[in-house]
Amino acid sequence: MIKLISLIFLFSINSWSADLRLFNENGRLDDYFSKSILSGDLKPDEKIYLFNKEVIFKEILGKGNTTLILKVYDNEKKKEYALRLPHGNEKMNYDIMDGKRFINYTYEGYQELLDSNLPIPEIHSYHKGSYMVVDLVDHDFSMQTFFARNEYIDSDLKMKALSSLKEFARKVSIYETIGDFHFEQLVYSIKNDKWTLLDWASQHQLARVVGSEIVFKEEHLMRNNFMMKENGELLRRENENGKNVAIHRPISDFEKNSFDQLREIIQNERSIIAANDTVVLEELKLKLAGITDHREIIKIYSELDQVHMSSFFTLLQKDFINNHIHKFPIGSINTPELEIIFSKFGKFTPYYFSQFTEKIIESVEGLESFMFLYRMMNKIGLDEELEDDISLAIAKHLERIISNTVHGPSALKDIATLKDDFGLINYRSREILARANELLKPATSCRENIKNFF
Repeated sequence: MIKLISLIFLFSINSWSADLRLFNENGRLDDYFSKSILSGDLKPDEKIYLFNKEVIFKEILGKGNTTLILKVYDNEKKKEYALRLPHGNEKMNYDIMDGKRFINYTYEGYQELLDSNLPIPEIHSYHKGSYMVVDLVDHDFSMQTFFARNEYIDSDLKMKALSSLKEFARKVSIYETIGDFHFEQLVYSIKNDKWTLLDWASQHQLARVVGSEIVFKEEHLMRNNFMMKENGELLRRENENGKNVAIHRPISDFEKNSFDQLREIIQNERSIIAANDTVVLEELKLKLAGITDHREIIKIYSELDQVHMSSFFTLLQKDFINNHIHKFPIGSINTPELEIIFSKFGKFTPYYFSQFTEKIIESVEGLESFMFLYRMMNKIGLDEELEDDISLAIAKHLERIISNTVHGPSALKDIATLKDDFGLINYRSREILARANELLKPATSCRENIKNFF
C-alpha cells in the first residue's frame, strides 16, 4: 500500500511538471510554445529544451511586440542569461512570424555593432528564427523613463546618468541610424554607471558626413511626451468617451537641452573621426601603392579597425577596385580572403559592389569561394546596368572555377543552385554547368572525401 501511494505521488509530480520543449520531433519550432509560459504552466526551475541544450527557467523578464524575454540559468556555465524567443502582439497586429524575423534581424545586425565597440549584450547562442541566448544586463531605467521622469530623479544621479549618456553618444556617433532604435532600447545601470543598447534590428546606416542625421532622432524626443509611473508604465485616464488613454505631458527643458548636448557631442566626435579617416586613408594608399603581392595586400586590409564613417569605406572600395584588384592573380583568392574584404570594406553600394564583383571573379579560386561571392550578390544587390557584364564574367571563368573544385555533395548542391538561376547564369554558363560532372576534380584521398561529405 505504501509503495502504491509512493507511485501515485511520483506520478502526480511528473504530471504537473511542465518542462518546455521548443522544438517538435521534426526539429521545427513549436509556434505555440508561449502558451505554457504565459499561462503559468511552466514553473520556475523547470527546464526549457533548446535545439541542442537545456536551460532552467527562472522568470519572465518582459514581453514586447515581437519577442518574449525570459531569465534562464545554464547549468553547464553556472550563469544566468536572457533567453529571447519569437512572439507577437495581436493588439498591435504582430504575430509569431514577425517575432521570428526580428530574432533573425537582431542576429544579422549584431556583429557590426560589436565591431564598432558599442556596449551591447553578447549573443552566446542563436538558432535561426527560434531563439537567442544573450547576456543578462542589469539596469535601473531606460532612456525613455530617464527623460520622461527626469524631475523625479535625484539631481546627482541625473547628472551622472547624463554624463554616461554623453559617453554612449560618442561611441554611437559613427551611426546615422541603428535598426529599430528607440529610447526604450537604451538602458542604464546605476551600479555600473553605464548605458547599454539592449535591442536592435539590422540595416544600420553609418553617417556619411559630420552633419548627417544622428541616432537620437528629434521624433524620438517628441514622441516621448507621455506621463509615466516610476516603473516606466504609462499613466492613463478615462476620457469623455470612456476610453482609457495615456496622459500627455510637455517636453521639459532638461530633455531639450540634453538632446542638444548629445547632438553637439556627436558632431564634434564625427569631426575628429573624419579628420582621422583622411589621414588613415592617405597612409593606407601610400603603403599599398608599392605592394604587388596580393597576400600582403589582404594582410594590410585585415589590420584595419572598424570605426570609420561611410565616406571612408566608399573611398576605400573605390581605391581597391581601381588600383589593387588587378594585383590578384587568376584563381588566387578563396573564401577566407573574401571574408576579410567584406568585413573590412564596410557596406558596398550596388554600384561599387557590381564593379568589384565583375573584376574579382577572375581571381576566385574554386566553387566554394565563388558561391560565397554569389550569395553576397543576392544579399547586397547589383547595379542593373552592370548585371550583363557580371553575367559575361561568370561565363568566362566558370569552367576554370568548377575545374578547381573537388567532386562531392557540397559542390553538386552548389551547381544545382546555379542551374536554378535564370538571371546571372546565361546560356554559356548553363552549357558549362551541364558538363560539371566531367569538370569537377575527383576526390583523391579519404580526407577529401570526408571534407566534401560534410
